[in-house]
Amino acid sequence: MNAATLGATPERLGGLLQLVVALLLCIGLVMVASASMDVTAAQWGHPFYFLLRHLVYVVFGVTLGFFVYQMPLAWWQGQRRTALALGLALLVLVLLPVIGRHVNGSSRWIGVGPLTLQPSEIAKLTMVLYMAGFLDRFEQDVRHRWPIGRSVAPCLIYAIALMLEPDFGATIVLCVSVAAMLWLAGSPLLRYLALLVLAAALAAIAVVHASYRLQRLIAYTDPWAHPLGSGYQLIQSEIAYGRGGLFGVGLGNSVQKLFYLPEAHTDFVLAVLAEEFGLLGLSVILALFVILVLQGLRIGRQAEMQGRLFAAYLAYGLSVLIGIQALINMAVTAGALPTKGLTLPLVSYGGSSLIIELVMVALLLRVDRENAQALEVAA
Repeated sequence: MNAATLGATPERLGGLLQLVVALLLCIGLVMVASASMDVTAAQWGHPFYFLLRHLVYVVFGVTLGFFVYQMPLAWWQGQRRTALALGLALLVLVLLPVIGRHVNGSSRWIGVGPLTLQPSEIAKLTMVLYMAGFLDRFEQDVRHRWPIGRSVAPCLIYAIALMLEPDFGATIVLCVSVAAMLWLAGSPLLRYLALLVLAAALAAIAVVHASYRLQRLIAYTDPWAHPLGSGYQLIQSEIAYGRGGLFGVGLGNSVQKLFYLPEAHTDFVLAVLAEEFGLLGLSVILALFVILVLQGLRIGRQAEMQGRLFAAYLAYGLSVLIGIQALINMAVTAGALPTKGLTLPLVSYGGSSLIIELVMVALLLRVDRENAQALEVAA
């Protein structure tokens, strides 16, 4: 059997992926510094407080990613059930008052001394690992009989735990990623559409049931009706987009980051980038994420054509997860979706989120490496 028989080319896709990730990390460092230095200088007397912490997270995430890259995918496949149980255990622990930290009405963080851990970020990764193993083992069942209970139940349990925090944004990202993996595995169209309708109905119930989510939805439709309340953050973000125009006001010259736009260095860092670099800067960010996702999907396609289904579905799931979260963050900051607490992958300030995203990239690179190794053996 040769490379042509495998239906894949010996092209390595990881090089471009690494370049794109490096560019996003560099942009993130610059924008976290720009978005936070004035606020931190006033509040803590240290303009680079968040930048230095962000740099530590980048270094730690890259280091951890290096060790993850060394582990064969067969090992990860063998640990998928353990990973699923670990993710669920963390989601339960964060709900315990003694362990979970309650901030702004949510319990999303586990405190370990001065450090915090966000279980929802780990849960996204563990769910993709589990689903990749499940689809590898039951691909034919999913395509023809679709054991809906076994394929959807773990995701549903995770979703319930996430909604108890509550973390609606992470729930959406998780469920969409799992749905995309099932679709790519060849799930029957009618059953797939029925599941999507059910998920949409449950999401609508969740929005109506929680008054603050309904307020966000109302603010999204008409933020100027509540300019100092639920619509405030969205208004400030849209002002930043408007001020940016085509080419922006220049690095460091954003006005909205000066105590107007909340969470300017985390969830809304893209709004600051839009103000300082305009449509041109936004286009660069969008292009980088498109390349990242497409390269990840191409890596998965190579693995699938080699018959390595766990690797394929892992690459598909991770690529979709990163892409969906980036898309939602972009849409939120631009006012196209209601406000959600989701960071822009690899760019926004963050601890758990940034580190887990770098682990995801390392796993994509591992799939690419094993694709090349399989081709070398076949040749």
